[in-house]
Amino acid sequence: MAKKNMRQEIIIDMDEFIVTYAATLLDPNQNLSELVYNTAKEDITKWDDLFHDQGFGRKNKFINIGRGYLRDAQNLDAEEAEKQGDQLAQEAIDYLGKHTDFFEKWRTD
Repeated sequence: MAKKNMRQEIIIDMDEFIVTYAATLLDPNQNLSELVYNTAKEDITKWDDLFHDQGFGRKNKFINIGRGYLRDAQNLDAEEAEKQGDQLAQEAIDYLGKHTDFFEKWRTD
């Protein structure tokens, strides 16, 4: 049970990081949680165009957070963490899509 809770916590952290990052680059008066989700739901690399950052946000503010968790908490080597990190990233995008109101309230409060 603890691993599942920790996995959910890292997913929430990933989503918080990417929504916060979006607020530094985009109009903070928009619903950024929804915009971030809608942009990535089909293809996470579309964030690169949204943020105009050549993948910095996608890699450093999202994917690497998940991979770090996988390496540290699950003792995975870098190669295995990279493989499982893609799945974790998709889980985090899906979670964001189901909780855009929560993340937007969190961001604007």
